[in-house]
Amino acid sequence: MSKTTKNTKCQILTAALEVVRRAGSPALTLDAVAEEAGLSKGGLLYNFPSKDALIRGMVEFLAGKFEAEIAAARENSGGAASPTLAAMVDVTEGWLSEQRDVARAILPATADKPDLRQPFIDVKLRLRAAILKETSQLGAAWVIWTSLEGLHFSEAHCVSTLTDEDRTAVFEELRGRLQELNQ
Repeated sequence: MSKTTKNTKCQILTAALEVVRRAGSPALTLDAVAEEAGLSKGGLLYNFPSKDALIRGMVEFLAGKFEAEIAAARENSGGAASPTLAAMVDVTEGWLSEQRDVARAILPATADKPDLRQPFIDVKLRLRAAILKETSQLGAAWVIWTSLEGLHFSEAHCVSTLTDEDRTAVFEELRGRLQELNQ
């Protein structure tokens, strides 16, 4: 793939995410994305030949971005017993404040197409494998992991009753539990 094609695809995916962030998944049309990206519909279709291809590209883009942010945060984990898990706490906290609307919008777009979730499953399997190598305290690690998953899914499904202060307290508790992994 040429650099120009890669840049155009990134431009389209960024535009698609902005459309769903701003107006939700019902607004995700090829015409709306082409307009947001400043391209013709033909230019969009050249890169993503169908709406399903565009949604798959969005999911892959988000999964790659999440994994890249985890990798970067892992480097700054400060000697945590499980740097991957520590990175997941930090990145998830950021995503819940910055990417919440995207998760809420992508969920309905992928609801009837379970195969579109595979990129995130693949990322999570790689993260799980890293955690298995980093700590022997797997029960504690999985409690932290499932707490992160629960926070994410309750936000994505719009059923969270936590206030911002509650969520902050949860992340403080999870960081405390990460410290216990070091002992």
